[in-house]
Amino acid sequence: MSPVKYRTRKKIVRLRRQPLIQYGLRLLRNRYHSTLEANEVIRHQALQFLPFLIASFITGFVAFGYSRLFSGAEWLSHWLYGLHPFSIFIVTPVCFVASWWLVRRFAPFARGSGIPQVMAAVELMKPETEAKVSPFLSLRVLGVKIVSSSIKVVGGGILGREGPTIQIAASIFRQIYNWLPKWWPPLSQQNFVIAGAASGLAAAFNTPLGGIVFAIEELSRFHLRHYKSPLFIAVIIAGITAQAFGGSYLYLGYPKTGFNSWVMVPGLILVSVVCGYFASRMSVLMLKLMRAMGRVKKVLPQLGIVLFCALFVAIFIYWLGPEAMGSGKEIMERTLYTADKAIPWYLPFVRMNGLMASFTFGGAGGVFAPSLSAGACFGGWIAQLLELSGSNANLLILVGMTAFLTGVTRAPFTSAIILFEMTDRHSVIFFLLLGALLSNLVASLVDKHSFYDHLKESYLHEVGQG
Repeated sequence: MSPVKYRTRKKIVRLRRQPLIQYGLRLLRNRYHSTLEANEVIRHQALQFLPFLIASFITGFVAFGYSRLFSGAEWLSHWLYGLHPFSIFIVTPVCFVASWWLVRRFAPFARGSGIPQVMAAVELMKPETEAKVSPFLSLRVLGVKIVSSSIKVVGGGILGREGPTIQIAASIFRQIYNWLPKWWPPLSQQNFVIAGAASGLAAAFNTPLGGIVFAIEELSRFHLRHYKSPLFIAVIIAGITAQAFGGSYLYLGYPKTGFNSWVMVPGLILVSVVCGYFASRMSVLMLKLMRAMGRVKKVLPQLGIVLFCALFVAIFIYWLGPEAMGSGKEIMERTLYTADKAIPWYLPFVRMNGLMASFTFGGAGGVFAPSLSAGACFGGWIAQLLELSGSNANLLILVGMTAFLTGVTRAPFTSAIILFEMTDRHSVIFFLLLGALLSNLVASLVDKHSFYDHLKESYLHEVGQG
């Protein structure tokens, strides 16, 4: 072969190899860029979820600590009463005044339950009104909420910690949101706070489904698909954290329930109707009392109202004992787990009146647990009237708890799911839902709007958005 032909063939081979090399280089370059894009997506998602993880962990820890503090405060109130029943006439006024003063002096919107404040804050999270959210959700509100409610329960106040835990959790989530640097991937503040509120309920009751349903039914005005992943993560992490510190537990254990007699049918309907009516009527009265308290502007008359409420509660405690004080969890456990299901006819009304006096004067404290205890009293009392006992009576008690909570919150599915998760009674979920829906219907005839909706509008009016 001549040198010329050899060089020509070598050039042809080199030209044929060149497209293969270029194709390989393009493939490597494309793979490199796709890897960079994938890493950027992973990085972006990790940065978006990291604040939810941190806030949820903190919420679980704080909710556990708050539950222990609240239980200790209830124990102290019982111990002081046992030391000498007459001491309640000193302890209750002192504690009620201290609870009221803390809220009035440091965080006025830490008063009451906390759920309406979260509802108002979510509604205000728009560019033109975002600055008005801080009075509802902040670290100051968190601290005052915990201290004020704990002091009030030492004094025998009828209140719960579940609503306050929701405002506490929402405050934690908003604070984490505010601490994010400007370069952080954008997050929806509304979704962030809604997830926080749901995680607070889940951690307080150990009811993850209840937290999710609560966020959908009470707080959310958008489709679930826009925030479902952050919501689920917040609920799960907060619940797991609370369980890690406090252990796995059911709020009300495993009561035996049954449906062994057709007399249960009118009993279930009667309990649902009675609880729905009295719960909504109690809510209306509380709103009237709070408006009357709001019209009193001077400090000394307000102090007089606080002392009157304290003495009103103290009298019931002195004559009726510990069942007229605190969250009422002991009543729920006694009626569900012992043969002593006797409920005097006046006890539900004592619980309701005590809740009104404890709630309306302005200190911190929720209505979830007291509503459950009032419903348990009505359920146990009606079970006595129908001469039901054992598992049949337990079913009426659980339906009463669901129905009364629904009458206050107007959130039937949240109420039913919470009671279902509290007791792990899969077989009674349909009865709980029936009771909740009947109660919601009756309550709507008394007042079209829920207790929380009225309070939310009141709070928005206070900050100039009503």
